[in-house]
Formats: sequence, structure tokens, C-alpha cells
Amino acid sequence: MRVDCIRVGAVRLCLALMLGLLAVSGYVVVPVLFAKAGSHALAGSLAGHIFHIANMGIVFLAAAITVFWLRMARSGIKIGRLRWLLLLAVAILVAVNEFGITPVIVDLKAQMGPIDLVAHDDPLRKLFGIWHGVSAVLHLLTTLFAVVLVGLGALPADKSGCHPGSGESCPT
Repeated sequence: MRVDCIRVGAVRLCLALMLGLLAVSGYVVVPVLFAKAGSHALAGSLAGHIFHIANMGIVFLAAAITVFWLRMARSGIKIGRLRWLLLLAVAILVAVNEFGITPVIVDLKAQMGPIDLVAHDDPLRKLFGIWHGVSAVLHLLTTLFAVVLVGLGALPADKSGCHPGSGESCPT
């Protein structure tokens, strides 16, 4: 099996893991936390830790995909502008959420104390809700971009350089 075929498989795995981290953390684990934790403050704290771990994983996966694609490009395989733009968008949105919005949310939570004890009409709680909403929209957009990346595959099938008829299997 050619090394580029292994790289294509590695990119597919990285893309799937990236989508899994986004979908499972945001749309499975965190809703269960809020449903079962008994306290919004506890659920939010745990959710913040989960998102941090997932976001760091996504950053490393995006870096790995970049390295694989650069190596494939050196072999003459064209990745395509759309894939690069989508990967860049995922990385930027995750970074904005992790390093731009999350610190604001953490600061607001520190100022408010346990959110379960804060009145719904409190200005800090409303501001927290706005920032939380922005973060949720960015997470949704990131997830959608990752879905498109996974749907597109690691690279165009006819440009992978792998020939299944020759005994090689090369996922696209």
C-alpha cells in the first residue's frame, strides 16, 4: 500500500474523530449533563471541561490533517481549496470559541456565582446568556463544517493516486 493511501486513511480517521468530538460533546454529553446533574452550575462546569478537552483534540486533529495534506500535496495530490477553507474555518471557529468566548463566559460565571441562585432578569445572567448563545451558534457552525468535510472525504477520489484494481485499497 502506498504511503499516500495510508495518509488518506489517516485523514479520514482524523475527520471522523473531529466530527465525533463536536457532535458527541455538544449534542449528546452536555444535554445529558444538564438533564441529570441536578444543578445548572455543576452541569455547566462539567460541560466547560468537556468542551475544553474536545476543543484541544480538534485543534490537534486539524493540525494533523494539515500535515497529512501538505505531505500529499508534495506528492502531487491536489487537496482542493474547499477542503482547505473548511478545515481553516473549523480551526478558527474552535479557537475563537475556546480562546475568545469561553474566557468571557468563565469571567461572567465567576462574577455571578452559582447560576442556579441568580435571578433570571439579572443583567449579568442575560449577558451570560448572550455569550452562551454565540458560543452555541459557533459550535453548530463548526459541526456543520465538519459534516461537510467528512462528506467530501479526505480528497477527490480520482486524484488520490491509489489504484484499487492494483491490489491497493485507498479510502477516499
